[in-house]
Amino acid sequence: MFAPRWKKEAKLLHKAAKKFLHYKRDLLDDQQIAEIESRCQDLQAASKQRDKEKCDEASKQLHATCENALPKQQRQGWIEENLEVIFVAVVIALGLRAYVVQPFRIPTGSMQPTLNGIVATQVPSADQFPNIATRTLQRVTRGRKYVDLVLEEDKRLRPENPVIEKPYLHFFTHTYIYFDDGSKITFPGPKSALMNRNGMGFGSICGYPTSDMSPQEKSQYQIAMMGTSRSNISLEGSKSRTVAFTKPEITAGTVIARGYIDTGDLILVDKISYNFRRPDRGEVFVFDTRDIKKIHSQAAQSGGTAGSHYIKRLAGVPGDKLQIKQSMLYVNGEKAKETGIARVMSKEDGYQGYEATYRLQGGQTFKARESNIPGMNEYIALGDNSYNSSDSRFFGTVKEFNVIGPAAFVLWPFTSGHWGAIK
Repeated sequence: MFAPRWKKEAKLLHKAAKKFLHYKRDLLDDQQIAEIESRCQDLQAASKQRDKEKCDEASKQLHATCENALPKQQRQGWIEENLEVIFVAVVIALGLRAYVVQPFRIPTGSMQPTLNGIVATQVPSADQFPNIATRTLQRVTRGRKYVDLVLEEDKRLRPENPVIEKPYLHFFTHTYIYFDDGSKITFPGPKSALMNRNGMGFGSICGYPTSDMSPQEKSQYQIAMMGTSRSNISLEGSKSRTVAFTKPEITAGTVIARGYIDTGDLILVDKISYNFRRPDRGEVFVFDTRDIKKIHSQAAQSGGTAGSHYIKRLAGVPGDKLQIKQSMLYVNGEKAKETGIARVMSKEDGYQGYEATYRLQGGQTFKARESNIPGMNEYIALGDNSYNSSDSRFFGTVKEFNVIGPAAFVLWPFTSGHWGAIK
């Protein structure tokens, strides 16, 4: 208890050397082991003699012997250390993305007003654009991009598939306009935002039948295009799958797109929950589109590529029978009571109810089948924006093996009004 400090330190060093010898014995040769044991004995003897100078010298020799017994490891430079940290971070991120959570971008308006897709708004003049500081702030806080595309010389659209939508950097979608001279123009948004009248309205410029046309307008368009040269571009909702641009020639100075694009919500999908429970009716969920042939065939007909994942509201679980009557959704003969579905049927706060089309038109019953085969149970997916949604009414049920997980959280933009948990 009252031993001098140097003697206590010598005792601790002797103990540490014994531990080192015990744990590293398999890495040491016989000569090194014998040398360490000898130094330990010298230190112990000096300590017993109460000779401080002799004890200090024995401590230094024992410490040096242990330190030099193993090969020295070269210290990593800052580049190697940072690369190692980055590599570990990437591995962890990929692991989380594959098995835990995954971010997705909402590209369309099929879930509005619950979730925002990409929305395009025309502006009469580029002079009405805000200054660069304001635009930068809007880009960060709400994902708003300003676009001013003007044709600099006379051009003619190429005869087949001149407007094609393609994914860009995983989270984004670009649309490319191709001309017969081999040139192209890039629009930083989906095809629907470029073509439809409620977007940039490019479809009306070149005489293309857009999806927001009324049935009467589509009929008039088909009559007007009789005798014109045709290209392989689909007319959504029409029995005729071959339509044409009636005005393929576009003059210099034509505004292709002028205005701003508000990005769709970036959401976080929970990929764990469905490993422990069945999907619940009424929740918003994400599924991949593999083996859903109708989705991909429709995209191919319109000269584009189908999205790899869709997000909808789960309206029917295995065994459910669905009907739509007067904008109301009936499940197994009773009006649906789930909160999300009831909100759509309320026709309040921007909701319009359900449209009875395709498999659910005229009061028809649409069933999600149960199966004893793993992964083959069926689910029915409906968009909250029923009047502008490609969902199970069109492409059929979603198999269990396609289901990814429930949409859990809106990550960005912060000012969309949707930031937070998804309901």
